[in-house]
Amino acid sequence: MGSHDYEYVLAVSQEGSFSRAAQRLYISQPALSAAIKKIENELHGIPLFDRSVSPVVLTREGRFWLEKARLIDELENEIDEHFSSIANVRSGTINVGSSSYFCAYMLAEIISKYHKANPACEILLTECSTTDMDAGLRDGRIVMGIDVDRLDPDVFDLTELGHEYLILGVPSSFSVTEKLREYELTRAQILDRSFLDDAVPSVDLSLLAEEPFIMMKKKQDSYARAMAICRQAGFVPKVSLYMDQLLTAYNVARNGQSGCVFFRDTILRYTEPTSRLKYYKVENDLAKRSIWLTVRKSPKPSRLAEDFIKYVMLNMKD
Repeated sequence: MGSHDYEYVLAVSQEGSFSRAAQRLYISQPALSAAIKKIENELHGIPLFDRSVSPVVLTREGRFWLEKARLIDELENEIDEHFSSIANVRSGTINVGSSSYFCAYMLAEIISKYHKANPACEILLTECSTTDMDAGLRDGRIVMGIDVDRLDPDVFDLTELGHEYLILGVPSSFSVTEKLREYELTRAQILDRSFLDDAVPSVDLSLLAEEPFIMMKKKQDSYARAMAICRQAGFVPKVSLYMDQLLTAYNVARNGQSGCVFFRDTILRYTEPTSRLKYYKVENDLAKRSIWLTVRKSPKPSRLAEDFIKYVMLNMKD
């Protein structure tokens, strides 16, 4: 079995499409089709997929091959891990899934440092939604995930890495900021989290009932929290834009035209100072949320993955 054969067949079976699987694997569709055709040719021409239907599905023989290939893949990893351990070398592959924010601003640096100390180890970082992360953890495509969503504790082991806090950003150009002067936070208060002190006043959200808001798309955790916070303040926000990512929403609000935004406080660690956005403390239990490291309960992560998980837990900043 080729080094990527199992990964290729698994991706097509899960996506139901050669084109979508190729996108996920970051290879061209013709290259993926040729790789799977090569596998089929080595199996005496017996097809692994029924290509006459959409989405494509595994044939009975394809299901048999995929299950046996999974076992081979696990055995190969076990053999590599065993001899790497004897040689005191950390080698192998770890697949990590997370949201774009954590991928770009937290995990990339941690992975780079770990790889520098363990050059024989390959860590694959995949940007994914909560739904994709859940599915990837369940089927073994990824070994660990990091995000703010708490997945099923009956299936996964969850470790709380820290917390983040939702801050309200209001464009400086909005006249309502005149009424909010007494509540305004400095950038320094957010960066050092001194705004959490009880002596620091929280904003009176009712004063913003008539202002436009930028919200995350529905079904996202940030959307649910922001909507609930506003409702508890006595109003339903007037949504001017729905966005995919909090960082994008923050930058749009900073441009000063589209609306107020609830954003994660840690964003300020990675963005330039600006006078175009005013910041305010939100006094609500929903404004605090946990950051979870998630792994599947069974099978347990390899020793290499466990070592990396411990490294992440030591280096992930709250």
